[in-house]
Amino acid sequence: MRKMLYVILLVGFFAILSSTMSKSPTLPLYAQSLELTRGEIGLIASVSTITGIFMNFISGLLSDIYGRRKLLNISGFVFFSAPLLYFLVNNAITLALVRAYYGVATAIFVPVSLALISDLYPEKKGTFMGILSSSTLVGRALAPLLAGSLVYFVGFWIVFLLCSSFGLIVFVLTFTFPDTGKELEKFEFSFSSSLLILGLLDAAVYMAYQSIETFLPLFYFFENKAWLSGLILTIEISIMAVVKPYAGYLSDKIGRVKPVIFGISMLSLAMFLFALSSSLILVIFGAILFSLGASISEASTKPLATEISKLRGTALGFLESIKDVGQALGPIVVGFLGFRFGFAFVGVFAVLALSIFLLNFELRKKR
Repeated sequence: MRKMLYVILLVGFFAILSSTMSKSPTLPLYAQSLELTRGEIGLIASVSTITGIFMNFISGLLSDIYGRRKLLNISGFVFFSAPLLYFLVNNAITLALVRAYYGVATAIFVPVSLALISDLYPEKKGTFMGILSSSTLVGRALAPLLAGSLVYFVGFWIVFLLCSSFGLIVFVLTFTFPDTGKELEKFEFSFSSSLLILGLLDAAVYMAYQSIETFLPLFYFFENKAWLSGLILTIEISIMAVVKPYAGYLSDKIGRVKPVIFGISMLSLAMFLFALSSSLILVIFGAILFSLGASISEASTKPLATEISKLRGTALGFLESIKDVGQALGPIVVGFLGFRFGFAFVGVFAVLALSIFLLNFELRKKR
């Protein structure tokens, strides 16, 4: 069982390393080389997230019917094959189709791998889900530096081949996974308000995350200092990678609700700091506070979803779909409302989601 955990962590690392290398900073640079407009580049960048909104839930449901391993096999094949399709791209439409196809890989992998962890390690699922998340964050943090360097010194082709090679490792290793799941004999899903509320919490986390990632470099503190905004974002990811396993362990020991309250409260405060920031110190403090709050909250919402529903794959897939909606809306909200009102809106949304969560929790206890 310990060896299998190491294999799952290795697959998570290579899967997210591969997919992130293909888009950051490769995607906008490659699209620019094809002479696409900024509008086209923006739409193409959102395609994989839109794919996730629909595919996360479907893949989780299918893993409850056909088993985790089959779905992860499919995910591994997409990780392997999608980067090679970049060589066939010659316009905006074909690039968008490749990104949509690539989005299927991550949309399957994230909820189904978390469901596999829940199947194999029910007593320590919070801890091990946190460790898996950390392994993917390490891949996410390394990818831009590796891909950017290779594009600069060699060219796009080496990045696509390397992404495909990492995908091949993922594809091969998925065949070693135990075939858990199969709780369903047919397609069925009963709507759960509790899962929707959990999804709103994760949506708040990723609405904040994507807003920070998108607009942090545009704060006037970072004018002509792109390296500084990049450093802060790297520190943010690093904090999340370190904290998540400990946060998951904490939720296994003291329960899921208290960490959610603490984490979302920290996240909300961070958003208000961004909204009212008048100095670089406040922005840095807000980024650190967000990283801690997001890590603590998310380390509890995922295992809690598997305890609310016996269909663990479906529950986690549903959560990921709602999360992706929040991730897609975050930059839109801040972009239209402006930094002050946009970040404040995200903070208020997080507070409202937490309030609804606590009200629902009290009602469930009474029942």
